[in-house]
Order: sequence, then structure tokens, then C-alpha cells
Amino acid sequence: MKISLSHVLLLICMFVMEYAAGKPLQSNNMDNRWQPLFKTAEDTVHWTSVRDTPFPNEGWQIKKKELILLSGRKGGDIITKRKYADFELKLEFKMTRLVNSGVKYLVHQMFNNDTERMEWIGFEYQIIDDFHQNEIQGFDDDKGSTAALYLLYAPDKNKKLKPLGTWNSLRIRVQGNKVEHWLNGERVVSVDVDSQEFKNRVQGTKFKKYGDFGKKRDGHILLQDHGDQVHYRNIMIKEL
Repeated sequence: MKISLSHVLLLICMFVMEYAAGKPLQSNNMDNRWQPLFKTAEDTVHWTSVRDTPFPNEGWQIKKKELILLSGRKGGDIITKRKYADFELKLEFKMTRLVNSGVKYLVHQMFNNDTERMEWIGFEYQIIDDFHQNEIQGFDDDKGSTAALYLLYAPDKNKKLKPLGTWNSLRIRVQGNKVEHWLNGERVVSVDVDSQEFKNRVQGTKFKKYGDFGKKRDGHILLQDHGDQVHYRNIMIKEL
């Protein structure tokens, strides 16, 4: 394929104009800061069980590059071996009927002032069957719907959730005191966790039992076993 001199000159002019304007140059290369947390069977090396055992032999299935949580609570929650601060997490999820699950982040063991026990607690990106919410016990309002910051902030009412059995994409962004939830390419939750509004909302939920809730700026990522089948794939993280 021949490239004319005029075409070359046009590209040079565009380069100079963008550089002079202080704009970042576009690149066809993918951001190489993205690192897989699960793409193949070998990627379970990043995960362990909250039950103080290695990656579960039961309850979680790896098939065709999918990480599948089977129903029945046999696997238990899985958690990343390391903590992350200032990051973006992205993945795809596929829901089954009446599924109720979630992706938790900034997870730590926190003291429950009521039970006087240590528990794994963090923020949660809710994953739930919005299409049959009337059949799910405990589904009270939109702060428990898919993409919500569970119990605290409902997602944008115009969110676009794809049907059961199809892949949805989520993204969680944490930077300093800012938290965002994205669903299928659109931001649906944006929160300042240092704001008085956030603190007031925490006091209206079960999270008020944990003195450290909302105060941690790093933590583990956790995939919840709530007893229902859900599929994950292309779990990637980028530290900011």
C-alpha cells in the first residue's frame, strides 16, 4: 500500500498540533497496567478462601475461561491474597435467575461491636436479579439492586442492565476518598466516602456496628458465595 507525501505531511501536522495543545497522543496499544486476576485456570493463584484454606476444590468451577460459582454455598467466599489501594477493577458477570451475590472491595477483618467477633467486611458492588426482585427475600429498595453500593447508594435509575443469561460488565474505581461504580460502560454511582452524607448513611445501616467501616483506603477484593450461581470472566485490575 502506497502512502502519499501529502498523507505523511498531514500526520506530522496532526502530531505537532496535539503536542502543542498539550493533549495526549492517541495510541492503539492497550493500557499495559491492566493485570489479570482471572483469565485462565492458572490465575486462581491470586485467590484464597476466607476459610483459611487454599482456593476451594468445591463450589467454584473453572470452565472455558469462566470462573463459575455454583449454588449451594459449598465454596464459600474467595478473596485476593493481597490488598489494593487506588485501583480500577473490571470484570464481566452473567446472572442466573434469583441470583443474589456481589463483588466486595476494601475488605478487611473488622470487629462487630454487637457480636464481638471479627468479620470480613467491605464495600459491595451488588449483583442481583433485578428482574424478579419481588421473589427475592430481603430485596427492599434500589440500594440493594445491581450496581448499588450495597445498602448505601442506589445506582442511577437509568442504568442499563442486560437480561439474565447474558454478559454484563462492571467497573469499580477507587482513588483516595472517591468511589465509583460503572455498569456496561456508564457510571452509575459516585461517592465521597469522607463526606458527612456518607457517614450519615452508614449510621442508618448494619455497617454502623463496625468502627472501621469506610475508613480504610486499601483492602482485599472478595467474590461472595451467597448460595446462588453466577459466572465471572476477564477479571482485571489496574493500580492507579
